[in-house]
Amino acid sequence: MKSKHLSSAQGFSLVELLVVIAVIAIIAAIAIPNIANITSGATTAKDQRNAQNIASIAMAARAAGYTNEFASVTALITALRANDGQGITMTNVNGAALNFGVNGLVDADATGAGRFLKIVGTGANNQLVYSQTTNATTN
Repeated sequence: MKSKHLSSAQGFSLVELLVVIAVIAIIAAIAIPNIANITSGATTAKDQRNAQNIASIAMAARAAGYTNEFASVTALITALRANDGQGITMTNVNGAALNFGVNGLVDADATGAGRFLKIVGTGANNQLVYSQTTNATTN
């Protein structure tokens, strides 16, 4: 009589392995673009937050009577990063000085924040304004 003993060397068949590999490939094809979108959205949110902070500081200084002419957003961002974040010095009508800068703002963050800032007005009365949408032109 024949024994019904199965072979002890059991494993996965080639078809089973190919099915598992195909499922993993499909999941990766779906997940990778979504991860890229999430990263891009996080970068945009960080840039907007930095721009809001810079604009808020500028408005607070302006409201306190401190003035300074901002030639361009690019010049302002460069100046803000100068002197280890001490940035530019604004003065009020009494001649008192206020250092206006942002510590820890790296080049990529500063450039990203600049995309959401614009300067409105001319001369000493111009103002730095935050916009939720990216500016089409850099000023």
